[in-house]
Amino acid sequence: MDTQAPKLQGPKRQHYLPRMYLKGFARNGGVAVFDRWTGDMRRQTVENTAVETHIYTFEDEQGRRRYDVEEMLSRVESGLSDAIPRLEVAKGYTAPDIGHLLSFIAFAELRTPGALEDAKRVQAGFVDTIGQVITESVERTMHTLAAMYRDKGEHHSPEELKRRAEDLVRFVRAGEYSIEVADQTALMQCLRLWKALVDCLSRKDLLIVKPTDPHSRYITCDSPVVLDSLSDGDTAGFGSDDSIVLFPLTSRCLIALTGSEGRIGTRSAAPEQVERVNELLALSADRYIICGDEAVLGSLTERLRLRQTKRSAKYVTGRLMTDDGAIGFVRRLLPHREPPLSLNLADWEQE
Repeated sequence: MDTQAPKLQGPKRQHYLPRMYLKGFARNGGVAVFDRWTGDMRRQTVENTAVETHIYTFEDEQGRRRYDVEEMLSRVESGLSDAIPRLEVAKGYTAPDIGHLLSFIAFAELRTPGALEDAKRVQAGFVDTIGQVITESVERTMHTLAAMYRDKGEHHSPEELKRRAEDLVRFVRAGEYSIEVADQTALMQCLRLWKALVDCLSRKDLLIVKPTDPHSRYITCDSPVVLDSLSDGDTAGFGSDDSIVLFPLTSRCLIALTGSEGRIGTRSAAPEQVERVNELLALSADRYIICGDEAVLGSLTERLRLRQTKRSAKYVTGRLMTDDGAIGFVRRLLPHREPPLSLNLADWEQE
């Protein structure tokens, strides 16, 4: 972005699920949206779906409002929009079409409000790990503080360093603090992961899956990339050979990425297979589940008991203790395998 002229103008309302994508799930010009947090369902236009104010706008060092991220996403969306008709019928698509598709899927994993909140939690977890390592002992804390003060050109006596180190160790061990991560920091962290994720996806086998029943339709949601493991493990990585990635491209076309040989092919899905994919998508939704048909959406969410629920975390962080401190780690979990978390206080009281 820094090598190009800054984009200083752009839209205030920015779609984290682009309109060109949502149109593939629309019916009669609109979509049904189920809010799992509240249990409400409404029909609305594509224009007013999956949109937030300045979600991708950031401020540079000069205090200017920048729209470079929105512009970059728009270019990927434009390329995929042209390719969707060819991909949907699995005929005539090109290598650039596949490139636009994989870029779009990677961004669909990283650009949503839920993904940005996940990035904040991961960043906060690593900051906390660093704090725990630094304050593992008073002596280690004193050494770190001394180095920090030297960099600032300050000098403190050993007695002063020890007092401050003891205060800091007590503070961290008490755990009575929270770590706040700025929206812009989370956005930039997600963008840095995009290229690595595209590289992982490009090595996998790509299947274009079409329903056999003309009445079967895929749904989508505000977290439309489903990562699962073909083994019995409860964690997975996008680059793992045993992982499978599911992404609904349109209501009549599912993209499945699996294996590791970079092959491209087609498959068909029976109605019960389409229904199972829809269940996984609904369970993976951060908040909003989207479909062209209110009756289908209502039946699905009622069967899964998603009213007033929240999914479990997609990512967890932790620490592995070593002889000289600790190593922070992050794991990608499979929230669709976990029971939805109830947001109803009455349910909590009964448990």
